[in-house]
Amino acid sequence: MDCVFCAIAGNQLPAQRIYEDEHFFALLDIFPLRPAHVLIVSREHAPLLDDLSAAARDQLLALAQRLAKALRAAGYGEQGINLLINDGPDSNQHVPHLHLHLIPRRSGDVPQLVWRTLTRFLPLGRGRIEARLQAEAEQLRQALLHV
Repeated sequence: MDCVFCAIAGNQLPAQRIYEDEHFFALLDIFPLRPAHVLIVSREHAPLLDDLSAAARDQLLALAQRLAKALRAAGYGEQGINLLINDGPDSNQHVPHLHLHLIPRRSGDVPQLVWRTLTRFLPLGRGRIEARLQAEAEQLRQALLHV
């Protein structure tokens, strides 16, 4: 199991999945920068955007738009959502498998965002975060039924 996202795709690792189709699955980031931080992950092991099949690439932005609507319907990122792809190791891509981040934002969250960016991989409050991820995942699954 060299790739964490391939392991999740193969149901070898758990994840708070909120969506799946033939090209992608969406889940909550286990090291979230903000509440309801969603990842859209390619089912293909494509390290870079250029490595992704044209069929999947053509669907990526439409799926991001649908998930953004669900986030907003659930009360996250109503005034803004960062869409981010780290494309290659020099861009801070920690897992060499294509994934797009949807990071809900709110006014005045920059200090919290900076703090979380600096501490996100530390084992601080993991139990609390896991409980929050479960609740957020269910909320987003329900919101997706209506967008």
